Amino acid sequence: MQRLRWVSLNPHWAEFVVALFRDLKPLGHSLNRNPDGTLTAEIQLPAAISDEHFWDDAYRASHRRVLQVHRNQILSFENDYDHFFVDMASFQPSAVRPVLEIANFNNPDHSRIMEYLRLSQSVTSRQLVGRRMGLLIWDVGQTGGTRLFGGAILASARFSQPIRDRRFGWAPDYPRTSRKHDPAARALRLLGLDRIMQLSIACAVPPYNILSGAWLTAIAPFTATGLDAFKKSRRNSDGSADLAAIVTTTGKGTSGSPFRGHRVHQIAPGSSAAPGAKGDLYTQIRRNENIKPLRASFKVLLNEDVWSLARAIFRQEQPARFADLKSPEHAAMSFALHRLGLPQTIFDGNEIGVHIGMLGEDTLDKLRAGLPRPLRERPLIDWERAVGVWSRRFLPAPELVGESVKEEHKDDHRTARQGRNNRARAFPAERIRLSHLLTIVDPQP
Repeated sequence: MQRLRWVSLNPHWAEFVVALFRDLKPLGHSLNRNPDGTLTAEIQLPAAISDEHFWDDAYRASHRRVLQVHRNQILSFENDYDHFFVDMASFQPSAVRPVLEIANFNNPDHSRIMEYLRLSQSVTSRQLVGRRMGLLIWDVGQTGGTRLFGGAILASARFSQPIRDRRFGWAPDYPRTSRKHDPAARALRLLGLDRIMQLSIACAVPPYNILSGAWLTAIAPFTATGLDAFKKSRRNSDGSADLAAIVTTTGKGTSGSPFRGHRVHQIAPGSSAAPGAKGDLYTQIRRNENIKPLRASFKVLLNEDVWSLARAIFRQEQPARFADLKSPEHAAMSFALHRLGLPQTIFDGNEIGVHIGMLGEDTLDKLRAGLPRPLRERPLIDWERAVGVWSRRFLPAPELVGESVKEEHKDDHRTARQGRNNRARAFPAERIRLSHLLTIVDPQP
């Protein structure tokens, strides 16, 4: 716990501090007004928090904040596309039949679906950068028509991400003005970045999320359809297009269930996992002590009045700088925090994990060398096989169907699948649509 005390603050600064700590209360920060009129802040250090559920309230509050901003958009989507949502009266988990479709971002319908999927995640992703590709999953097995199962959205990978770069064997990048700048190392990095994508969204909508639909969604980019989507995302779509690896980060912890348990020998027989992946499609990259952890940011918790107060203070005390900026919000916040002695990390939350997915024993070596994999050495996952593995693992099975687990675990496996099936079939119809969260009011701090 870090403690700060302000002896004398003018009314504008005091109002800003009070509003700031009001919004950041879910992060464990607190502010006390002392008998002598001074203010004392106690700042929670994220690294000192071991309770994995500590951040749940902050995530719920930040998600609802995002949803309220997009309220009209959500209601409009649900009205226009009501037929895409599952009818719980007739829903049958055993009838689920997922099919893949490449998302066309120039198609207004697809764009609206993708934005709705982005908002449905409790940890909403930021604005996509660079090229992007999307995959929609539809359930064509239900009575009454096709239903929206979920989707995946990928974008250009970050230029620099130390945890990832260490795994790929890429040297640290320095600007051209630095004496440490290495043109050859940067060239290798650029060639590698051209063959990886950042998985920003991998989700399944209710009730498919109860059936571990996100697990299946995470496989979609590694299929032939995923490769076609990758080719369409590039200006040069010739035979050099090689989606060698996918990078993703988790939201509420260092490990994420959608990226665990994709055994390569099951979903892609004849292919191999990348070195160090322990036979899985995805592997979590462990950082060393020299690399700072990635942490969730909860700046979204700030209400408009906090931003307005920061802008007013910045305009008053730094008028020239304020006038030069088209969007002074973040500069104003940085100025206010610096003047108060508050760390920029005051918005930080839990550590998040970095996961990398790839197939093939030589894929990592090719990325390190900046080379494309030969055409005949680019393994892909067959979507129907992946669906079959997912069905056997997560959907209800007749008593006579064999379980793909060891004998001593069969009963537990069957019980877990049946329980998941029961929860999916009993999912409350009123909670399927995202709009149900718009009626929840956060308690006043």
